[in-house]
Order: sequence, then C-alpha cells, then structure tokens
Amino acid sequence: MVEGMRREAGEAIARRRRELGLTLGQVAQEMEVSDGYVWKLEKGLVNLRNISYGRMRALLKALRWTPEEFTQATGIPVPGLTAEEVPGAPPVPLLKVPLVGSKEYLILGLPGWEVDPRNLRAMVHEKGFAIFREGTEPQPGELAIAQRMDTSELRFVRFLGLNSRRSYVVEGPDGAAPPLTLEKKDWTLHQVVGEVRVHRD
Repeated sequence: MVEGMRREAGEAIARRRRELGLTLGQVAQEMEVSDGYVWKLEKGLVNLRNISYGRMRALLKALRWTPEEFTQATGIPVPGLTAEEVPGAPPVPLLKVPLVGSKEYLILGLPGWEVDPRNLRAMVHEKGFAIFREGTEPQPGELAIAQRMDTSELRFVRFLGLNSRRSYVVEGPDGAAPPLTLEKKDWTLHQVVGEVRVHRD
C-alpha cells in the first residue's frame, strides 16, 4: 500500500513536469540535485515524507506548485506550512478542496490530522460546506452528496440504503423530509467525509 502511494505521488510529479514541458535535467538543475534523484522521485523510490524541508521547497519551486497544489496532486502533506498572520503558530497542513461549480477552493487547516486529498470536493449548502470524496459510495446511514448525471444537480442527503429495485433511498441530512427514491441510472452518490458549519448572525 505504501509503495502504491509512493508510485502514485511519483507519477503526479512526472505528469506535472511534462505539463510544464521540462526535462529531468532542468528540474534537477533547479533543485540542485542529480538527474538520477529526480528520476527516483518520479518512480516513487524516494519517501517524500522524509525529505528535507529545503529540498521540498526546491521541488515545489521547480514544478511551480503551491504546497496545497502539491498535496492535492500527490496526497503528501507539506510540513511547516503556517499562517503568516499568526506569529509563533505551530505548523498546520492546509488542505485545498475544490468547490463544485466554482473556480474557488475551500482551504482547511487540520492540525494533527492527515487526510488523503485525492478526489475530495466541497459543496456549499444552507448550513455551510459538505466535503465529499468523489467516486466513493457511502454506507447506509452516512451523509452523502447525490449527483444527477445528466444535469450535475447536487443534493446533500443521508443515504438510507437500497430498495428492492436496487435504487437509492435517501432523506434530508437532518431527517426532516420524507424519504426519497433516486434511480441508479440517473443518480450517483458520493460519501461525505466532513462538514464545515457556518453560523450566520
């Protein structure tokens, strides 16, 4: 499993390098390392969680990545990331989650938590934000995002289970509305992994 994660992170680095039209040598020169080291990074032979902060900064600079973009692409948090406006604040990894239907992001500081950022999306709802993992189905009783396939309509729901016709049965997240049936041919469900509540005055 660890080797698979390293390989995926390496593939993301190689993909980014190719997107920028850079050679291994150009990245190596900017990082002040050997071509072989960059090759090892791309093959997942280097544990990115153990490289020095200076070398990580050099990698981000060479590939023109922000720390959040790097974490989003590779699933590896960047240590030592702090809010500049809070002097003396401990390092807090930041998670940059794309907002569905927008070019904006929800930025989360999660001290003490490691979250795999791949396939995470956020949706605005009446009480705040729902953070969901696209492509992962929920278990019965869990919160979910129902997505209509033909229109991309999104609904924040609680998944109750499947009925006898194997259709989704859902209700509102607070259970106030009566259950609703959603046909699998028209809808897909994504597991909600977190929620940010916003209290408005």
